[in-house]
Amino acid sequence: MLKKVEIGLLNDYYGGLLTEYQTRVLGMYYDEDLSLAEIAELEGVSRQAVQDVIKRSSEKLIDFEDRLGLVEKISKVISNLEQVIVSVDTETAQKLQTILDEVKEI
Repeated sequence: MLKKVEIGLLNDYYGGLLTEYQTRVLGMYYDEDLSLAEIAELEGVSRQAVQDVIKRSSEKLIDFEDRLGLVEKISKVISNLEQVIVSVDTETAQKLQTILDEVKEI
């Protein structure tokens, strides 16, 4: 289950670096929870072709994160902001919460 969440998140961040087809197939598999057979039928290809695309594309996404680290960096910023929010006055906390919400939208 963790891998599905991880790859889905990486696809959200780095999907634009993949082809439209790769992003679509990963989205169907990880986000929509479609089976290989269902994706193959929708795309007009074999189950093996779908499996290959998922494997290669997932490996690319993991490589992008290993090289760029955007998900890790943004997660750290979110964590740090959450820690600061609980230790400041209400007005500052509200301003920081707005920033935190914007960071979470990235």
